[in-house]
Amino acid sequence: MTETLDLETIREFSNAVFQAAGLTVQDAETVTDVLIHADLRGHGSHGLTRIPIYAERIKAGAVKARPDIKFDRPSPGVLVVDGDNGPGPVVSLRALEAALDVARENGVCVATVGHSNHNGAGSFYVEKAVAAGCIAIAMTNAPPSMTVFGGRQAVLGTNPITFGTPITGDTPVLLDMATSVVARGKIVEAAKRGEAIPEGWALDADGKPTTSGVAAEQGVVLPLSGPKGSALAIMVEVLCGVLSGGRFAGSLGNLYSDFVTPQDVGHFMLLIDVSRTHVADTHGDRVRELVTALKDCALADGFDAILMPGELEKGREDRTRQAGIELPGNVIADLDAIATGLGCAPLSGLIKEVVQ
Repeated sequence: MTETLDLETIREFSNAVFQAAGLTVQDAETVTDVLIHADLRGHGSHGLTRIPIYAERIKAGAVKARPDIKFDRPSPGVLVVDGDNGPGPVVSLRALEAALDVARENGVCVATVGHSNHNGAGSFYVEKAVAAGCIAIAMTNAPPSMTVFGGRQAVLGTNPITFGTPITGDTPVLLDMATSVVARGKIVEAAKRGEAIPEGWALDADGKPTTSGVAAEQGVVLPLSGPKGSALAIMVEVLCGVLSGGRFAGSLGNLYSDFVTPQDVGHFMLLIDVSRTHVADTHGDRVRELVTALKDCALADGFDAILMPGELEKGREDRTRQAGIELPGNVIADLDAIATGLGCAPLSGLIKEVVQ
């Protein structure tokens, strides 16, 4: 059974769980904000369903609840961040804030972040950078769940790439995509519910194509567009794993099954402060002109509009903020279990209080 929850109830619940797991009030709110952001945009695989595994890893000590995050500036436009095995959203937000300061000072910042963890949807960070007036690219590597083109063994993560730019007006240009055919989290959620997945998403443990969510979870997800997605994932691995000094490819710790080995996830950010460039006064207008030209393209059969990257998600977010976030029964059960284990009120109880 699916329940629709208002944001205040969800935020109260999530903050309580992460504080009980050991996070500060501020850091609990950061993690909550990142997860709610994903659900608002329609990407439930990176949303509140991640609360149990995030909290379990923090409580078990696999992720540091109070990391000592360090920053270094080896050159004016380069920022090196050591996340000290802290929660990915906490490490990433602090890295972004520091990178924005560097970009304001120098016009550009290249930030490499090591020794972090799963950090949620990259659009959360890029959206903030765009709001601060920056063109932004963000990437993260991930534990191996995808094969390299031509292989059948998990040697790469789904290694997402996010891009955004300031624009005059309300139409966003905000790309957030995995380098795999589909985000790994969607296969995990399908497996939990015993659902089938579309053809072409994954191979099973024997390297055979499968439409079973359960079999796919035990196998590998496929790279986007074959060699192209594979090449992009390798690029992300260089910028996030190799450059950060952290682990890469098959050596990253598994989010769900390894509570001993730190994940050692790496992130990469490139920020360009538009106000420090030669197009400071015209960039937003010129991007709007580009978007207008693209939207004027003749429509193919079956389409009624040309949408920009992130435009569909923005519409979902606007609607969901008003209507509330829908959570499947299995997700609510998982959230109740982690809350009870940490001595917090179960979400289902909060739902009943709201209804009454």
